Amino acid sequence: MGVDLKAIRNRIISRLDGLEARQLAAVESVVRNMHRKVDFRPGNTTELVGDAFREEMALLLVAHHALHERALNKENFEYIFKQCLIASGDADARLNPNQKQAKFDVEGGGYTWSLKTETGDSMSKNQVKVEKFTEALWIRDSLTAEDCARNVRELVIPRLSDYERIVVLRASRAGAFITYSLEEIPWMLLSSSLVSQTRPEIFSKAQRGKKVAKSFGADYMGEDGGTRQFRMLLDTSVEKVRIWFALRECVHHGYWTLPGSAATDVLQFSTAAAAEIPRQPDQHQQTSATYQEEFPI
Repeated sequence: MGVDLKAIRNRIISRLDGLEARQLAAVESVVRNMHRKVDFRPGNTTELVGDAFREEMALLLVAHHALHERALNKENFEYIFKQCLIASGDADARLNPNQKQAKFDVEGGGYTWSLKTETGDSMSKNQVKVEKFTEALWIRDSLTAEDCARNVRELVIPRLSDYERIVVLRASRAGAFITYSLEEIPWMLLSSSLVSQTRPEIFSKAQRGKKVAKSFGADYMGEDGGTRQFRMLLDTSVEKVRIWFALRECVHHGYWTLPGSAATDVLQFSTAAAAEIPRQPDQHQQTSATYQEEFPI
């Protein structure tokens, strides 16, 4: 059955009556933004982001930035991701109704998903940073490397069973444009590394000169033993587990570039060059930058 465009237009027009000036301005902003095209570049797989997912994501990103200059937050992303799964054919995709029982965010497409967001003016080109992998009040009592290893084994690793896939939406700005990239942290790689490598000797407090970091951290290495897959930080300042995962290990699902505000003078659209696939990281530079963030300012 075809869509009756004339009837839809008539319904929209009829419902404008009675709206105040500010409401009409908001509607006008959304309509104006709908004429903007979003530049999309595929990642290295189409398993998740097919045509329907791609188009739904583009539509909802445009709608968001018709009224907001800031990037999507986690709650926005959860809703949009659910809608993208519905558009892709899973009419039963849903948000988690009770995160006290299980910590997944969305269920749909045959999986349970943990969703994260990352944004900032100086995001790393080498690693995806999950600044809140999980809350962890026990960090305050983890005074030794032995405490850290035991608590990660007993309190962090079991949480992975709450979901099957981990996706991070990264947002980076370049001038008037914002690029969203969808990166997936391989669940199996993360889980197997945590199980096989979590032991007291990998936990320590980073040191630079005479300064010693306040929090314990641990490097989880690849099979060759010389390349870091991810770093875990048990952040005492906010009592959260942070994970910085090597971008080269992630699955790149796609890149969406669009104007990052509703300003009427933004008429040009970004090209694919603005959404470059991140280069392969330099291990020495990556480690130095990571340790620097662990010291109090």
